[in-house]
Amino acid sequence: MVQRVSKSIIACTIDYKESALVRLKTSGISGYTLCDCKTLSHGLDSLASGNDKRLLSKLKGYCGAWKEEMLAFSISAESLLPLPTCFPVDASADESQEYCRIEAGYFLNNPEEYGCDIASYANDQTRGNNRLLLFYPAEPCRKVTANFSDNHQMLFTGTAQLPLVYLSKFTEVPQVILELENNSVLLTISRNGVIEKLSFHHVKNREEAEYFTMRELMENPICQTTALQVTGTRADRAMMLLIAGETSLPPLPLSIPPSLSISNPQRFSTSSPTVVKAISTALMALAEQEELFQS
Repeated sequence: MVQRVSKSIIACTIDYKESALVRLKTSGISGYTLCDCKTLSHGLDSLASGNDKRLLSKLKGYCGAWKEEMLAFSISAESLLPLPTCFPVDASADESQEYCRIEAGYFLNNPEEYGCDIASYANDQTRGNNRLLLFYPAEPCRKVTANFSDNHQMLFTGTAQLPLVYLSKFTEVPQVILELENNSVLLTISRNGVIEKLSFHHVKNREEAEYFTMRELMENPICQTTALQVTGTRADRAMMLLIAGETSLPPLPLSIPPSLSISNPQRFSTSSPTVVKAISTALMALAEQEELFQS
């Protein structure tokens, strides 16, 4: 029986109110071992308020035990600007980045102020080598990446969206995630690592958050037939009851798919959405690392 070469990676996610750091290692043919997991009660709110030095110092200190190890970093984006496009089928990674820069020049007023995630994209109306470009404010990500890059090779930096979409590779049915934050409502439907639907709405208050939540649930029939994972600062009991009244299946918290074999989870608390995002970031980065090793 052929086994993978054991590889490990550190992954960090900064969410709205919390940050998480995990160390994940491949195990056997298709399993993983969670070697370490830490959470901090500071997130994007600390970065935005200027109290970022303590958070970044702590995260860098936690990584100090594995200075030579690769690191993947994801951040929750306070704003997402999605742009469907189509790349040539044989486009390399570098060429895709160049196409992305060209699209940004047409799409954004200040493209230098944005980062971009490139996601595979397919639905009933799209064909071919389609991509969904996810533009997000670059500065928070740049600041954190600079904090880590002195000691680590960065294998991935970007939003938590690509890692969460990657989790759909491990689900038999489409993955439906609703993220309810103080300033936004985001619905993502993905299957086998490919986005089928992504809707992002800025909101100013709870009433707008409820309105766009209900609209997305009504306009996407899949929310009646597939379990909806709900997360975010606005995902309180009242909102969950409102959502439950509009869906045929009870809403679930964000979680790692049961089909994923991760040993040693009992040592750590992995129920936090931020930890789920950090683990998914590690999983995606390890898969990319393996592809690089095989190519």
